[in-house]
Amino acid sequence: MNEGYRYRAEGGRFCIDIRLRSSRQLFDGRDPAPFRERDLDDRATEYLIGAAEELPRKAPLKLVFWISEEPAPGLPDATLTEAVRAHLEYEVARLDRQIQQHMRRGQVFLLFGLAVLVVFLTLAELTSAMPMGHLRQIVREGLVITGWVAMWRPIEVLLYDWWPLVEERRIYRRLYEAPIEVRHEPDAAPATSA
Repeated sequence: MNEGYRYRAEGGRFCIDIRLRSSRQLFDGRDPAPFRERDLDDRATEYLIGAAEELPRKAPLKLVFWISEEPAPGLPDATLTEAVRAHLEYEVARLDRQIQQHMRRGQVFLLFGLAVLVVFLTLAELTSAMPMGHLRQIVREGLVITGWVAMWRPIEVLLYDWWPLVEERRIYRRLYEAPIEVRHEPDAAPATSA
């Protein structure tokens, strides 16, 4: 199953392994929230996303956190699992909101662009009152082009700019749906780390 990939497979799933000395390394130390609500460390998040991007889209994943030197009192495994899942769920919801805001912004841009287009096309038609010649043709063509250029950004926003957000949400959702396991076997931990 894992031919050509640097990730090991276990139980029909690709494992994304993160090796830590302590479970507290996984979280952003600047975040004052309780562990269940705390953000993950940026490097850990980047590693998880990078790994999910490298693996086949349809392949099932599993997140495995290897803890080697948990100080006493340790963070319970259930708390760590719950915190990771809560962070991933928050990121999916955040991206949902961003996509909705992006589409609303695109709709406003489209209305504005259409208004500009109508104004410039109307002005272009009014150039027919100008005397025949190159100047009339240049002004007319300039107004038409300017009107259509005003539509460029709204069309770009509505057709293309939201795809990276959808892809990022898909990756976070895929990580959120993956089973999470915490292991305390330092000798068996693979070399991969965050």
